[in-house]
Amino acid sequence: MIRVLKLLIDALFILLCLGLSGFIFILPFEIYSTRIVSVQVKSFEELNNLPFLYWLGIILSIITYILFLIGLNYLKKTTNFFIRNTFFHNTIIKCLKRSGMFFILSAIVLSIAYIIAWMLEASKGHIKLILGTNIMIPLFLCIVGLFFILQSEILDRAKSFKDENDLTV
Repeated sequence: MIRVLKLLIDALFILLCLGLSGFIFILPFEIYSTRIVSVQVKSFEELNNLPFLYWLGIILSIITYILFLIGLNYLKKTTNFFIRNTFFHNTIIKCLKRSGMFFILSAIVLSIAYIIAWMLEASKGHIKLILGTNIMIPLFLCIVGLFFILQSEILDRAKSFKDENDLTV
């Protein structure tokens, strides 16, 4: 099971790294699209004339992506220790906690980007209620982040109990 988890995390990490590099190469070609905002321009001048909130949305999308990638990297490091059957190592506890923190940070930044996108739509007079992933993704990221932080605290307590018992034996 641990090897399957590691394989999936590694695959996702590689795909996200490819996505980030693809994003860096696509942006100069005047096309930008995310789940938050979609901008297609015909000339570089149009790209420069985009409203500030569009640029803020783009920057926040990039920050969210990078924060998620960092959190996934810490999770990747954690699975390396799990494969070696070292569950009560300080590095695992720190990596799980950091992974959780970066997932929560990415959820917060993503929520802000969604709010900005909603403000842009509202400023155009487009107000509609849609049940979609706009709310579920940040909530899920927060839940996963909090779960990893909780797991790190549980492992820290378990490590303390293990250390106490090793001394008394």
